[in-house]
Amino acid sequence: MSITIPTGSYIIMNARTHTYLNVLNFQVVPGDIVNSVGNRLGNDIWNVANTESCGVTIQSFGTGAFLSFDQSNKSDTSAGSVVTSHSIYPWSLQQNTAVPYAWNIVDKNTRNALAVHGDSIANGAQVLEVETLNNPSQAWLFIAKEPIPGTN
Repeated sequence: MSITIPTGSYIIMNARTHTYLNVLNFQVVPGDIVNSVGNRLGNDIWNVANTESCGVTIQSFGTGAFLSFDQSNKSDTSAGSVVTSHSIYPWSLQQNTAVPYAWNIVDKNTRNALAVHGDSIANGAQVLEVETLNNPSQAWLFIAKEPIPGTN
């Protein structure tokens, strides 16, 4: 049986660091993806939608841009950078067995998972793609959130 989360708006929290997936300072495409300590603004809120062909799309409520991975942008790692894009990008959500109720956010192209660099709890810690190991560093909790007008 396949289990997924319903289409909706979420705050996406890393289970290890308790920090939130964020578009740094509402940057325009290609916006840098970091983790924040929580600013209660639209760049901490993500619209997640299931699709027929590519798993899920993850779109910033605050900027309208899509979570993506750019292999040509080497600012984060030699493999590429987690950034925003104007184009829909394919992700899959796989249950993380190390943390109850959590998901691995897996790039359908590279098959790597999102994690916070060095498990840092610092505001602005870099989000990277790493080998999928199903550990707490790669566990993300999707907390339903109703967007508040004027926060983007």
